[in-house]
Amino acid sequence: LAHVVFYETAAVNFLLLFSKEYHLRFQIDKYSAWMGMACGLLWGKVGEYMQWAHGFENERRRRNATIAQFLGGAFLIWIWYYFFGFISDKHVYNPVHPYVFIFPIVGWLMIRNCSRYLTECHSSVLEFLGRNTLETYVLQFHLFMSHNVQYIPVIIPGADAKGPVTLKFLNMLLCGTVFVTMAVWARKNTVTTQSCVVDLVKHLRGTMDTSVVPLSSQSAGQRRQQQPEVATEEEVVELTKMESGTSDDP
Repeated sequence: LAHVVFYETAAVNFLLLFSKEYHLRFQIDKYSAWMGMACGLLWGKVGEYMQWAHGFENERRRRNATIAQFLGGAFLIWIWYYFFGFISDKHVYNPVHPYVFIFPIVGWLMIRNCSRYLTECHSSVLEFLGRNTLETYVLQFHLFMSHNVQYIPVIIPGADAKGPVTLKFLNMLLCGTVFVTMAVWARKNTVTTQSCVVDLVKHLRGTMDTSVVPLSSQSAGQRRQQQPEVATEEEVVELTKMESGTSDDP
């Protein structure tokens, strides 16, 4: 509720105290996290639907379900583009983006998973990029973009905005190669650092656990070994007889 009140009232203008760019970008993605959580909650139902749609033993029913899902996804994408997607002015489109971006995403997912064959296929390139998504998202602002995230660096001479298309394309490939390479390197360092920290914490916990062992964690046998043995009453009587020379043993 506080999230909605902040973004749907004049309170959002508080972000203008920082910059107009913050004010714009925070509003573009203001409901993306909520959409993600809603999709997560509905994931179980989606799985049940996929089993139902692809589980028909009748080939005709399975084909009809595939066609219906494909057309439904294409219809959602068409609705988005027909009413909003064609808008080229970002200042006109951005205010409505948080409310309509879910349509093309759901439409694409419906098309992408409309048949068992498509669900079992994947792109190795997209899988590779997906493993480095966090690093590419963070590093894009430090390596791949410049001038208020409006341009990319110009490494090849003559590949600026007024240069030929060929040079600009080659410059984009060069910048993209460096950018992706650095993202992969950053991910490897992140994983290595995380593993080192986890191992260090485990080592420190293990050292503390072995140096100070709580009494409750000791086994009954260990406590019995640490306690001094106490002679029973029969053993005391027998020892007394032995000392006095009146033992019953021959």
